[in-house]
Amino acid sequence: MTFIAVNDITDFQPTQAFVGQEIELTAVVDPQTATNKTIEWSMVSGNATIRRDGTRFFLTPHTSEGIKIRATIRNGKQE
Repeated sequence: MTFIAVNDITDFQPTQAFVGQEIELTAVVDPQTATNKTIEWSMVSGNATIRRDGTRFFLTPHTSEGIKIRATIRNGKQE
């Protein structure tokens, strides 16, 4: 099997959230044929909770102030 690296993560959704409302975090991995396309999400700053359910991630904001999150793909490139 040939390893296909991830070039980019784009089309992050949603771009807005409401305090106390849980939303699912999604994005598009390029290329679609990448070997590992599982995105992991983490908090950079802000007051929110990220919950993982299998390979799906959910965000619940706790304040109306800005939140910054990071999308990462482990083993997304050949080493």
